[in-house]
Amino acid sequence: MESSTTELLLSGVKLMTIGMTIVFLFLALLVWIIGVTSKLVHRFDQRARFMEEGTSFINDFGPEADETEIVAAISAAIHRHENP
Repeated sequence: MESSTTELLLSGVKLMTIGMTIVFLFLALLVWIIGVTSKLVHRFDQRARFMEEGTSFINDFGPEADETEIVAAISAAIHRHENP
């Protein structure tokens, strides 16, 4: 059973079209899932709310917080990390 060159090329083009369509649909679905996930995470994430309001998430001690306490806590954490 011999196939002509035209039939082989047509078969190859069909296979290529099907493959490219499947890949495109998969990537479109992936982009949609990532977008939905992003919206859900943004809705429930506390840090996103702090960023929108312009407040600092890192410094929850208030505007009158003593920075020496913060520096001491950071220094103690670094010391403990370096000396287990």
